Amino acid sequence: MKLDDLYHTKAKEYDNIMYSIDMLRLKTYISYSKFTEIEFRFQTCWKNYVKKNFGSSQIKNFFYNYVIETEQGNSFWFGFLHNSENRKFEQKKKEVFTDDVYNFTIEFNPNKVQDFFILYYLFNLSSDWYLVSYDLAFDLKVSILDLVWDMSGKRLEQIDNRGYDDKTIYLGKNDGRIKIYNKKKESKLEITGDLTRVELSRSGEDFEIRKIKIWKYDGFFPCLYLNNYIYSLSDYQDRTLLAVLYAVQNGYPLRNLTRYMRDKLKNLLEGGYKIKFNSRIVEELLFSMITYYFANSSVKWW
Repeated sequence: MKLDDLYHTKAKEYDNIMYSIDMLRLKTYISYSKFTEIEFRFQTCWKNYVKKNFGSSQIKNFFYNYVIETEQGNSFWFGFLHNSENRKFEQKKKEVFTDDVYNFTIEFNPNKVQDFFILYYLFNLSSDWYLVSYDLAFDLKVSILDLVWDMSGKRLEQIDNRGYDDKTIYLGKNDGRIKIYNKKKESKLEITGDLTRVELSRSGEDFEIRKIKIWKYDGFFPCLYLNNYIYSLSDYQDRTLLAVLYAVQNGYPLRNLTRYMRDKLKNLLEGGYKIKFNSRIVEELLFSMITYYFANSSVKWW
C-alpha cells in the first residue's frame, strides 16, 4: 500500500503532521415506516451490498444493525431503534409502530468509504443530523520508539508489545482515549522512513451538522514528546534529573515518576521537543469533511 491510499482527499498536512478523520459517527431520527423502506431496498436491489445484518436486545445496542460493503471491499455500519428508546405502538389487529421517530445512526471511516452512493442515499433520509463522535488521526514521520507519552490524568494504560517497534499503546477510555501504533508496519506501507499513527477518539456531543461552520474544537490533544533531547552543559548541574531523563528515554514510564520529578522533566522537554497539534486544522478538517458528504443532501445549512 502507498501512503496516499491512507487518506481521504480532505486530509490536511500541517507542520509535518498529517491530520485526517478516521471515523465519523452521525445520527438522525426517522420513523419506523421510513426504515421499512430502507430495509426493502437492502432485501431486494441492494442485497449484494449487505455483508451482515443482525438484531440485538442489549440495552446499549441498536435493535436493527446492518454492515454494508462497498465494491472495494470496505464496509460501514448503521443501526436503527436504540434499545434504550421507548417504543410506541398503535392498537390494531396487531400492534404496529406509530410514526414517531427513532435513532438512526451511521458509523464509517471516511478514509475507506468515500463516494459510495448508498451512503449518500442514507444521508438524504433526513435534514437534521448530529455529530455523535469522531476519531482524529495524526500521522507522525517518526518511529514509535522515539516518542515519550504523558498519561495526563488518564487511569488506563495498556501496551501491546510484539517486539522492537511493533507495538500499540492505549491510553484512557471513552471520550479522549488515545491509541498509538506503528502505521507503516500495520498497513504494510511502501515508504522510506517511519510513520507512527496517533488516534484520538472524541465525543461530538450531538452537535448539529447544520451548524458545523461555527463548531470549535476544545483544544484537547495527546501529550507527546520527541525522545531525542540533546544535553547541554547546564544540564549537568542537575545529575538526578539527567539520570531520570536517561531512564525515560530508554522506556521508563513518566507515570511512575513523582509529580515533582515529572513536572521538572516535562518543563525540560516542553520547548522544542513537545509535539504541538493545531485546533484550527482540526476545525477546518471536520468542516470540509462534513460539507463533502452533506453539500448535496437535504440538510438545510444554518
